[in-house]
Amino acid sequence: MAKVLFINSGSIGHINPTIAVCKELVSRGEEVVYYIGDQYQDKLADTGVEVRTLPSDEIIQRFTAYGSGNLCYIINGLLNTVDVILPKILAETKDEHYDYLIYDSMFSCGSLIAQKLNIPTVSSVTTFAHTAETFEAALQFNMQALTTTEKNDVDNTFSELQQHIQTTYGVDVVSRYAAMNNPGELNIVYIMKAFQINPELFDTARYRFVGPSVIQPQPTHFMEQINQTRPVIYISLGTVFNQNMRFFNKCLAAFKDIDASVVISIGHTNNVADFEEVPDNVLLKPYVPQTELLQHTTLFLTHAGMNSTNEALLMEVPLLAFPQSADQPVVAQQIEHAQVGQQASSETITAEALKMKVMEMLQNHTTYQAHIKKMKQTQPMARPGYAYAVDQILSFRNQSVHH
Repeated sequence: MAKVLFINSGSIGHINPTIAVCKELVSRGEEVVYYIGDQYQDKLADTGVEVRTLPSDEIIQRFTAYGSGNLCYIINGLLNTVDVILPKILAETKDEHYDYLIYDSMFSCGSLIAQKLNIPTVSSVTTFAHTAETFEAALQFNMQALTTTEKNDVDNTFSELQQHIQTTYGVDVVSRYAAMNNPGELNIVYIMKAFQINPELFDTARYRFVGPSVIQPQPTHFMEQINQTRPVIYISLGTVFNQNMRFFNKCLAAFKDIDASVVISIGHTNNVADFEEVPDNVLLKPYVPQTELLQHTTLFLTHAGMNSTNEALLMEVPLLAFPQSADQPVVAQQIEHAQVGQQASSETITAEALKMKVMEMLQNHTTYQAHIKKMKQTQPMARPGYAYAVDQILSFRNQSVHH
């Protein structure tokens, strides 16, 4: 048994894949202390980990201080969270011993904490992995979108934050790549290798593409509400973007005459009474047990969040992606590139065009599904992704941890 420090101050998409991993680590005898944003601490109930919290509101405020519309702003925002995360964790763990460190690749100052603790590191990667070269290409693409003044501002801010962190904490902020990606000695990526962009670029000794980390859902009574004698269409824009009433109303208009059962997850903010006329074949729900529903879904209209995309691919459900923000445009492009679905704009698509696209995808359902099956064949799927992840972590522990 080893003692593990797990740090993840990210949003729900960064936490979800780690829940099953934590359960599996504990079941195999590891002792896990998990730092998580306080608004998400309940997500770790029943995992067996010791939960310690970080102040979510303060982290979000600092992360968004420079804006979010460009990768350069995001990197500066991440560095701006260091003063909240790093001193708290270092102070609370200074008299404790840990055998190895697992951290979210983006949100947890992973490389900085690793420098201070000097223990073996595992990076938990919940989106596409990047090499230094692919990240530099993405960074330069984002730089081109900035004016000269904006570019000077982001460069100066990065330099000021870099200098402040290095002087205050005695660590090196090596590069923007390290600040954003925090590569570990081992990197666990929760996507299928065949879905990763340019998987051949990654060192197989350090990068493990373990596939979706999803616990098999327990059946509830939810599916009893749905007519399963016809295709089931599921629509969700995730937890952050589910207030897009205009898009949902387009869906209601598009699917009122379609021979399918339509389920729309509208979140807890929207009110069913505020929607336009709801057809008989459409079910609006504030909450949907997504992994359970996906097992019975024919087509998934999604925001292309990585968690939702992974779950759909695991359940062999073709995707029609409507990316909203963050990494979703890149995920949507890869959905199209891998021929496991299509993408469109939730803003510009008309109800009629949406209906035609969905009808075409339903007609060619088996073709999209065949591409998903082919993708899964390249992945070791005999065990769930979380179990395969823990296999890799414990193998790394056995090679790296010296008591």
